[in-house]
Amino acid sequence: MNLLLLNVLLAVAWMFMWGSFDSWTLVAGLVVAYLLIGLYTRSIHGVTYGKRLWKLAWFFCYFIKILVKANLQVAYEIITPRFNMTPRLLRYEVEGMTPIQITTLASAITLTPGTLSVDISDDNRFLYVHCMYAKDPFAAMKDLDELRERLMAEVFE
Repeated sequence: MNLLLLNVLLAVAWMFMWGSFDSWTLVAGLVVAYLLIGLYTRSIHGVTYGKRLWKLAWFFCYFIKILVKANLQVAYEIITPRFNMTPRLLRYEVEGMTPIQITTLASAITLTPGTLSVDISDDNRFLYVHCMYAKDPFAAMKDLDELRERLMAEVFE
């Protein structure tokens, strides 16, 4: 995350250096900064900045996909006269995750319509999640597992 902030700051510095504050100069600055940071991280750390940035972009695309799917499900519930909800409170295990990882997972769950992170256990082992559509609790847990795995692999690698 610090490298992403550095990328933006270098792009802004690029704009000041050229004295031009339009979108094309910003894009050029982002590209130049991306290349410089990529070379630096590859030579010093052996891990490429570009690979991490692409993984973050893939997680963003995945999250947008589940966000749209959940919004359509809730919109369908609103426009149909029947009550199709099967609400359930799930206890989801988050043992082994750091507090920032748990907070990010809980925020991603809460941002998705139809789900809400309610509480975390006192020993930080379980996250309690309310799901509006959890007829099958194992399928709902599988969806939460996929979100957690993608988050851990693509954001917190």
